[in-house]
Amino acid sequence: MDEFEKKGRNDILRSLASMLLFSIYVLVTYHVALGYIDKSKLVVQVIRLVLTGLMLYLVFKGYSWARNLFTVLTALSMLILIPAIFNDSAIENKIPLFTGLIIYSLALYRVNFLASAKAYFEYIKANR
Repeated sequence: MDEFEKKGRNDILRSLASMLLFSIYVLVTYHVALGYIDKSKLVVQVIRLVLTGLMLYLVFKGYSWARNLFTVLTALSMLILIPAIFNDSAIENKIPLFTGLIIYSLALYRVNFLASAKAYFEYIKANR
């Protein structure tokens, strides 16, 4: 693996780790805002977190179908976040939405369009 491919691997790893950390942040802040732990919601959110982690791992391993699924699901998440930014709530309440939008858009860009990431995925596919 040359330096360009390592750069792509590191960029992808940073983006995917940011998405996973954002998912954990959403899980924790939801229950903190409630003031108690809703066990039925917690189970669903933990399952979602595990599936997200699995999908991100498979994207990192270079599976094309996982990248396609990642792209579709991340784009849908962004489409859900955009209208929520324009509601009439206070700007302090919108900071997590902006953060999520930035993390998702950077991850989409890095996984799908960054030249070093494409080189990394080609390297992974050639050595599988």
